[in-house]
Amino acid sequence: MLSRLVTMSLFVAIPNILLADTLPAPYEAPSTIVRDDIHYAVEADGTYVVEEIETDRINSDQGVKSRAQISLSYSTSLQSLDILEAYTTTKDGRRLDVTSDKILLQESAVSRYAPTFDDTKVKVIVFPSVEVGATITLHYKKKQNKPIFPGQFSMFEVFSKNTEIQSEQLTLTAPKSLALGIDAQGVEGGEVPSDDSAHKTWRWHVENAHASTPQAIAVSASDYSPHVAVSTFSSYEDVARAYTKRAGPTAAVTPDIQSLADDITRGVDDKRAQATALYKWVSKNVRYVAIYLGFGGVVPHSASDVARLRYGDCKDHVTLLQALLAAKGIKSSPVLLNASASYKLPAVPMVMGAFDHAITYLPDFDLFVDSTPGIATFGVLPIMERGKQALVIDDGSGKSRLVSLPLTDTQSNAVHVKTKLAMDSEGNVDGASEVSGTGVFEMLSRQIFESVPKGQESQLATNILTYSGQTGTGTYNFEDPRDLDSAFRYKTQFKLPNYAALPGPGAMGVPAGLGSLSSIASTFDAAREATHEFPMAIVNGHRDETTVITLPSNVSVSALPKPSKIETPFGRYESSYAKQGATIVVTRTLDLFSPTPTLDSKAYAAFRTFGLAVARDLKAQILYQ
Repeated sequence: MLSRLVTMSLFVAIPNILLADTLPAPYEAPSTIVRDDIHYAVEADGTYVVEEIETDRINSDQGVKSRAQISLSYSTSLQSLDILEAYTTTKDGRRLDVTSDKILLQESAVSRYAPTFDDTKVKVIVFPSVEVGATITLHYKKKQNKPIFPGQFSMFEVFSKNTEIQSEQLTLTAPKSLALGIDAQGVEGGEVPSDDSAHKTWRWHVENAHASTPQAIAVSASDYSPHVAVSTFSSYEDVARAYTKRAGPTAAVTPDIQSLADDITRGVDDKRAQATALYKWVSKNVRYVAIYLGFGGVVPHSASDVARLRYGDCKDHVTLLQALLAAKGIKSSPVLLNASASYKLPAVPMVMGAFDHAITYLPDFDLFVDSTPGIATFGVLPIMERGKQALVIDDGSGKSRLVSLPLTDTQSNAVHVKTKLAMDSEGNVDGASEVSGTGVFEMLSRQIFESVPKGQESQLATNILTYSGQTGTGTYNFEDPRDLDSAFRYKTQFKLPNYAALPGPGAMGVPAGLGSLSSIASTFDAAREATHEFPMAIVNGHRDETTVITLPSNVSVSALPKPSKIETPFGRYESSYAKQGATIVVTRTLDLFSPTPTLDSKAYAAFRTFGLAVARDLKAQILYQ
């Protein structure tokens, strides 16, 4: 399956409170899978060969762009990849083969920046004369020459609901001696008769499946699409033992690791403070290279090598931090999880297909940490990890556990905004905001501002004002986002010319200006669609925004909006409006506390109703004369 997953975007950074219903045009899939045959031939030692023949029809210009060239990745130390044939069939039926010079061998993006840590190669197949109405066919064979875990096999194939499928078939052949757990959902088929006395064969298929309209804020297609998962692992305890056998020895406390841990914690005696210092050092000094589990294997590089080279992937980060903590007598363990937009585990235990990321668990403090972002304070996990099921390799007692990672909450994940606005006699607004945050919201702010090149703060401000339907200019002021020793705060300044039509009488909304990048308004950007077929993620937390408006002497307020209070099963919103002399004080607070990290279609409807009610209050008018 060459195109099977969709990505999810969390609308937490760009303000937009327009939640009006729209009537989209009927969805047309950019391409159609005309035929897709996948065959796995598995050996008893866990090695296998997968051969795939796929023909796709191009339906639109978007299909031309996405299918004119296809990239296939493989690990040179574990796999081999052969392109058996590739060709375009034109609308008038001519076959145009991909010539050898159009099958390009490239280094992966990761390899260019971390050549000793990644052995991934990419074969790029460039198809000729790709246009609407043409088809492309790709036939390749990939061999797993070395199993990622000796004697173990697993695979996870998704028949994406976001893809139009005419015929897609998956065949698996394996020795009868190999005990396989199988999770097949939403597909037809199962075990089929075989004349081979030593092997069993299974076959599943999907026929004539229409594509659902992709929803950008939905979870991964693997969570709601038909799929087949197969694994030889009998339990997640079995997975943990296999991972420990491969990865455990690399976290040895060598003399250089002991010396480094002592240097980092010099003068620090408290164990939690030591753990914090070691975590900060790894976060700041070890460059994260995004190599996912499975590519380059699951064996981390030695802690000594990672410390010396100062870069590594997620499992290298975990290994180095584990060794440094052990050097100070602090227990820790790797934790395997899925850091993509997928929130469900297959019904059979496995590593690849279930997990693609590793973080650290500290049982002494019952705390999960992830040093790979480089901008997360101690104990703060990225949003995409919150609420996920994860495998703790050792919970401190020598046992593994499948756990749910903590959700965001309203106590430790908050945004506080204070805005002061001054309006002149011509209706121009001059404003400034101070924004502080904790937990994931502070991390999001760090992440956003880390990506802003110096000198482009004003451009960001202009874009934010435009996206939120405002006309004006402004800028952001902030300190180093990677300084984990200090709380991260930022300030804004902005001007909104001709905001109010003066002199009155008239009406105006409360100027949003440049407040928080995780504002109350932006919380409900995810609820712009009238309905939502697939689950979507929700980010809990607390937001409070106080706006003080100083009016000119030629304006008197005739009416303020009424206060609002909205209660729902997973959220609460309150607002108040008060006049104090020449000023108006507006306070708004929002708390989200969903018990689950995602909302299904029914919960989405309630969430959207909540968002529409909040949006009405956010657009409330101040009457003046």
